[in-house]
Amino acid sequence: MDMRSIRHLQIPAALVLVTASASAQSGDLLLIPDSGPTLGRVWALNASDGSLVSNSFIPGDARLTQPIQIVDSGSRTLLVTDELARSVFEYSPNGTYLRTLASGLDGAFGICMHGGFAYVTSGFSNNLGGKIYRIALDGSAPVVFSDWAGIGDPRGIIPYAGGFLVGNSTDDDLELVSAGGTVNPMPFFNSDGISSINFPQQLVDLGAGNVMAVGFSAPWGLFLFDSTAINYASYRAPEVFLSPRGGAILDNGQFLYTGGTRIDRFSTKDYVNVNIVNQVGASFRWVTRYTPPAPCLGDINGDGAADASDLAVVLGAWGTVDPAADLDDDGAVGGSDLAIVLGAWGPCS
Repeated sequence: MDMRSIRHLQIPAALVLVTASASAQSGDLLLIPDSGPTLGRVWALNASDGSLVSNSFIPGDARLTQPIQIVDSGSRTLLVTDELARSVFEYSPNGTYLRTLASGLDGAFGICMHGGFAYVTSGFSNNLGGKIYRIALDGSAPVVFSDWAGIGDPRGIIPYAGGFLVGNSTDDDLELVSAGGTVNPMPFFNSDGISSINFPQQLVDLGAGNVMAVGFSAPWGLFLFDSTAINYASYRAPEVFLSPRGGAILDNGQFLYTGGTRIDRFSTKDYVNVNIVNQVGASFRWVTRYTPPAPCLGDINGDGAADASDLAVVLGAWGTVDPAADLDDDGAVGGSDLAIVLGAWGPCS
């Protein structure tokens, strides 16, 4: 029996439970960019059950025009790709804009971190084939890591098997890319775009070589693969209520997915779809699990260090009741708050 032709397959319960519990972290969030027609922003949901935590984890600003994906840089900051701005923006853990890490890309869609570098898929809007950029966190210029001319347009990307697994939105395949940027002539999964993945969007690492690919166009749904590229489960309508762009598995074992104005979840036990958010004007994108770092003493602006910028905040608020600069919570900004910044001087550990 060709398992790839099966429309729906029940996920083994043990697989879901192991996958979810292995990544469970107290206080983890699911971060979801909203690229609606108003100012772009990032929402936060509880990773355990999908309940809403904040609709402005990163508030709307003039920079975020069509944010697609947000990831932890591994250096106490968050990186956000923006398709229309053709840029990658860097924010602090509390949502404060820090800098534009990269700009002038052909586009900016999927992003993942690997070996201290950000890898960003780009260039899909010109129908001539895209690129994958490698971007260092030191602010140096992006370099083309993988040129997809004649291959297609890369979208979702995750580290996989020593290289990367990348969704190809031109031919609907899941492609293997080597650590050197070469696209394997044999795809990981060859999709016909009719009975399987059509227009792959986010890819999600489920652990142990298992992957979830989110298919946006009909037959839309969530497609799960093992390390041998067997499509062992597919969830489509009616379980997946609408064309999805992003997805995740919650700690409770349920599936969460995003699309258009909605964020929904469903259980593989009863297949009941539950709406979490339906925000008029929103356009929800990809889902990233995030473990917020422990607070950093003296780092007022959240840029990962207690330094001159934090010192300036304290001095600027001297004698006031500004809660951001009142680090010892004594009701006034003064010498003890200054001492906290100076005592914690340097990068956060």
